[in-house]
Amino acid sequence: MKLFWLSILLLFSIESNGQVIKGQITDSKTNEPLEYVSIGILNTSYGTISNEKGYFEFEFKNIDLSSTVRFSMIGFESQSFPISELLQKDNKIKLVETSYVLNEVVIKPTKIRDIGAKGFNKFQGWSGWGGLYIKKGYEIGIKLDLGKKPVKISSLHVLLQRQAFDTSLFRLHIRTIKDTIVLDEKLTENIIITFTNESEWANIDLEQYNLIMSVEIGLTLEWLKVQGLNADREMKINDRLQKAYILFKNKKNQTGLYRWGTEAKWTINKYKSPSMYLTIRE
Repeated sequence: MKLFWLSILLLFSIESNGQVIKGQITDSKTNEPLEYVSIGILNTSYGTISNEKGYFEFEFKNIDLSSTVRFSMIGFESQSFPISELLQKDNKIKLVETSYVLNEVVIKPTKIRDIGAKGFNKFQGWSGWGGLYIKKGYEIGIKLDLGKKPVKISSLHVLLQRQAFDTSLFRLHIRTIKDTIVLDEKLTENIIITFTNESEWANIDLEQYNLIMSVEIGLTLEWLKVQGLNADREMKINDRLQKAYILFKNKKNQTGLYRWGTEAKWTINKYKSPSMYLTIRE
């Protein structure tokens, strides 16, 4: 009888506290730790980002143990495992660097133009999130049509409404998109973007990456890391006081892309997006 109640207590404890997946991710070739690897349970908001030593840990509840956990980062081949294979141990995950064969495209720019959500609308609110660690891997962005002919992406411009941190780091993603279906990553290397001001029109030079693209794309920023929380920037957001947050202005009549987790399903807003745009050369 005691064994029965002990089993019930154990099950209740697991249900209440959740279960934990943890470990370290390294480069299979160099054995060096990999920072900023995205880890998440497919089609859920559960997941995280690896730290500077490659370590990760996240908790989840009420998920079938046959569900898939995916490890991914730009420039490396992704790996997937069932949850049951990763529980109750310190996992050692090795990612293999991806080899790319790129076709050379020569652009002789004759015209420069901006495309996207240039400016903002006062009554369209903001896009963003709050927290220190649990929102790692969340993404916000915009759908853009670059046209049928290849263009070179010169720079990215983002309107940061306000942040509570001294520094926030984001990873840029550019994916193919068809209608409202977000498809494959087009970038072949990690492009890390840093915001250091409380609020600003941030202008990010992308010339060095030689990004030549066309047709419809989904451009998003993925939250990686924050540093230096300022307690004096506490503000009311959705009728609650928030101490830790990052907010971006919104623009109407644009299509916004949102993903609340490294492997969560995409949310599409056809009526507004974060205020961000590209300067392109064509």
